[in-house]
Amino acid sequence: MNQLSGKIGLRRVGAVIGGILAFVLAGHLGSATASDWSETDVQVMNGTRFRDPGNPDDVTKTTVTLQHVSGYAYGRNYFFVDSYWGTKNAPRANDIYGEYYHYLSLGKITGAKFGEGVLKDVSLTAGVNAGASTGGAATRVLLYGVTLDFAVPGFSYFNVDLLAYDDRSQFNGVQTRYRNSYQVTPVWRLPFSIGPTHWSFEGFCDFIGARGQGTVNQTLCQPQLRLDVGQLVSGRRDAFYVGTEYQYWRNKYGIDGLNESFPNIMAVVKF
Repeated sequence: MNQLSGKIGLRRVGAVIGGILAFVLAGHLGSATASDWSETDVQVMNGTRFRDPGNPDDVTKTTVTLQHVSGYAYGRNYFFVDSYWGTKNAPRANDIYGEYYHYLSLGKITGAKFGEGVLKDVSLTAGVNAGASTGGAATRVLLYGVTLDFAVPGFSYFNVDLLAYDDRSQFNGVQTRYRNSYQVTPVWRLPFSIGPTHWSFEGFCDFIGARGQGTVNQTLCQPQLRLDVGQLVSGRRDAFYVGTEYQYWRNKYGIDGLNESFPNIMAVVKF
């Protein structure tokens, strides 16, 4: 893909993601009756050891992420959009990538109780991943399955997605003939305090199976350690954080031996 077609692809995906964001935000942020609760944040991160296919050098990138989750009478919605800006060894490698998931709670719909044990709820889950890169890749993935919500002492939440992974991605406008696979994703948040300071340890891990076409199993983990500096500076809790996100990606994109393992510095503003 040349630079012109790459920019056109980015604009198209940006327009699609922008439309999704406008719809979700209008439905879940603009109306108090649309959602029972919601949480939105903007994250800015910088890392210096990204790896890109075909590039032997470490790449420095700045990532800006918009993330939103909201709950309503029958379940919850979640999405994020990442914008990546290469600043060293890939200065024109600008990518956009987003994911959207809807969780339909069986407990809320049917009134079923899952007992007093570890399992709190089961949801039917459907999602879509979409992205574009000036390198020629156009991500298109459909996911569907179930999500298990667990009651783990001390955790705000601990969920595990068990999903089918239907990869319809393209490269240079040609769809790659991947076979269907799977994705298992634990997601968590653990708030804690050390003296007068408040912290949060949160994140996710994606375990994705091989999809044919020479791909292998891949593991992507992005745990974050956040310090609530807003509470320290102004007394306002849960509004502004600084910290680190550790990027661990084994066999990135399913490419055998393409690995990342390094910390990002980060700042987070919550709304």
